Amino acid sequence: MFGSGWRRGTIVGLAATGAALVIGAGALGVTWANGEARARPAASQAAPRQHAAAQVVARRSAAPPAAAERTTAARVAASRTGSSRSAVPWRSVGPGWVLDTYSAGTRARRAPTTLYLVSPGGAKYALHSWPVSATPAPTLVAWAGSKTEALFGLNSANGQPAGYGELDLTTGKMTRVAFASAATTPIGYTRPAGAQILAVTQTGPHATIARYTRSGALAKKLVTQDQALGASYSPDGAELAVPALGGLLLVGNASGALRKLPVPGAGAKATCEPVRWWNATTVLASCGRLWLVPAGGARPSALTPVRDPAKPPHDYGDLDAWQLPSGLYLQSAGACGTLELNRQAANGALTGVSVPGMTDSPAVVTAYGARLLVGQLGCDGGGGRLAWYDPATGAEHWLFKAGAGPSPVAYNSVENGAIA
Repeated sequence: MFGSGWRRGTIVGLAATGAALVIGAGALGVTWANGEARARPAASQAAPRQHAAAQVVARRSAAPPAAAERTTAARVAASRTGSSRSAVPWRSVGPGWVLDTYSAGTRARRAPTTLYLVSPGGAKYALHSWPVSATPAPTLVAWAGSKTEALFGLNSANGQPAGYGELDLTTGKMTRVAFASAATTPIGYTRPAGAQILAVTQTGPHATIARYTRSGALAKKLVTQDQALGASYSPDGAELAVPALGGLLLVGNASGALRKLPVPGAGAKATCEPVRWWNATTVLASCGRLWLVPAGGARPSALTPVRDPAKPPHDYGDLDAWQLPSGLYLQSAGACGTLELNRQAANGALTGVSVPGMTDSPAVVTAYGARLLVGQLGCDGGGGRLAWYDPATGAEHWLFKAGAGPSPVAYNSVENGAIA
């Protein structure tokens, strides 16, 4: 899985061989998350709709926590990190599970940072802890489909980026990922198991997307294109979509570029961005509004209409969508770079959805059954809150009411979301 979090874009993992990929022009910088990789525009270029993004495909059954799971959660909460790792039911880990960091610290009072694995029912397993030090704790970037490895961005004592490392979740050992170029930024793990890392290297306006070994050695260059800073894999890793002018570009994991996927109405000089794969054969793309783009080349269809931000609920652009049993829900851009959660009716009309306890930019991380996993973005980019929310009933299941990290990553699901 790919790195996720309030600040990431999205990219879904690459198959080790024979996969295809969609690439397009981005802006300056890259953000990442579970289902797809996307360019992050420079501040001067950022439009309101570019402040968020996410991913989908509905799994229709959300399992409530079993009594045994609740008992395990209580026992794990009081255990040491080592014994908590040994208690993880790794065979049960799958859709609905999430990795996230937690710290009880504040700006005035620092505290250790702990990496938790959390089940759909809320059972928390402490996997690793970083003590308070002059060096900020690593930032979660991506989670491998193998379940037991995660990619982190490392920091220097002054808070600046200091490369990348892979953490073995079963042992707590961090191994350096040494890319040859400092300009190489990992997008995420390849699909399905995370055998390799997908990364982008930018040289001026040109960007090269390639596969690397988990130690950082170049394995295979896939495509070079102006501002090709994003990519989104199909659920099986066989295809990948990337932004392009007037549509998307489909790129093969082994053969390179396959074909252009035009989006009528996108504008020949406007860039379409892949949000994620809607299903096994269709890409959800953002081209002024949300489109469903068949990977086979058939004519795309608009999922959302063009919005008028002057009219309530003042939607400045739709960024992602989730089809739940109770309706179609959208992550939308609000005024001044904020985020909104809306429900779209059959005629395209919007109704704002309020998530209790998350009044400032609720950010969707993933969908599971009838629920959305929502995080509080907050004014500083990380409000520290994370909860499962059922928009049909209003029921909430809180995972963290404070202290959650800025980059939660849900397990290998095309429903994953990300905030740039």
